[in-house]
Amino acid sequence: MPLINPTELRRLVTELEALDNAQAGPETERRREDLHYTICVSTGIREPARAVEQARRLIAPRREALTSAA
Repeated sequence: MPLINPTELRRLVTELEALDNAQAGPETERRREDLHYTICVSTGIREPARAVEQARRLIAPRREALTSAA
C-alpha cells in the first residue's frame, strides 16, 4: 500500500489540470507524462486515468469533515 501525502497529491493533480489549459508542445507532454507516472506511483494504480480518478477521490473533502465543521 503506497503512502499518500494528500498535500503533494493535490499539488500534482492541480498541476496536471493546469496543463490541460496549457499550449501543447513537447515539454508540456513530457511534464504530463511525468505527472501521470508520479500519480500512478502515489496511488498504486498503473493506468493513468484510473490513478488520477483515485487521486481526486483521495483529496476530495470528506462528508464527515464537512458536517463536523458546521
